[in-house]
Amino acid sequence: MIKGILFDLGDTIVIEDSVTSLLDPQAKLVPYAKEVISALSGQYRLAVVTNTFVSTKLEVKIALHNLALDQYFDVIVTSVDVGYEKPHEEIFRVALQELGFRPSEVVMVGDRIEKDVVGANRMGIVSILCKWNDRYPEQIKGEMEKPTYSIHSLKELPQILSQMK
Repeated sequence: MIKGILFDLGDTIVIEDSVTSLLDPQAKLVPYAKEVISALSGQYRLAVVTNTFVSTKLEVKIALHNLALDQYFDVIVTSVDVGYEKPHEEIFRVALQELGFRPSEVVMVGDRIEKDVVGANRMGIVSILCKWNDRYPEQIKGEMEKPTYSIHSLKELPQILSQMK
């Protein structure tokens, strides 16, 4: 049974090319992000698992606050704080530990095959590739790069999750 959702930040929640830094006041949300995240927060524990260049958990929390999303997330894990970037298992392990869940109890939603999908698949986490844009034109080259599900909009996520019950 799925109890938690791990979200990537850039181009999964926040439009990457709308910001020059994480705390940019011009940051824009991916279409349907707020509606979907707010709806899911009552049913699942939510986490942000993100690769950052210099931003820490606190800076991500501030950015989410500025976007009126911070209240929905129980856990924030950044590569800067953990010392490893996705797809390394450690960043996922820390998120699972902080949520108190096993890999089979969460899904990972992200926009990058090589980071989000591969990392989740290696851990035995259901991977959901959200490709609402063509920013990263990656190709699936093998079984480890194949997402469990693919969506083109976050508004498709609740239906996928309900099918998994």
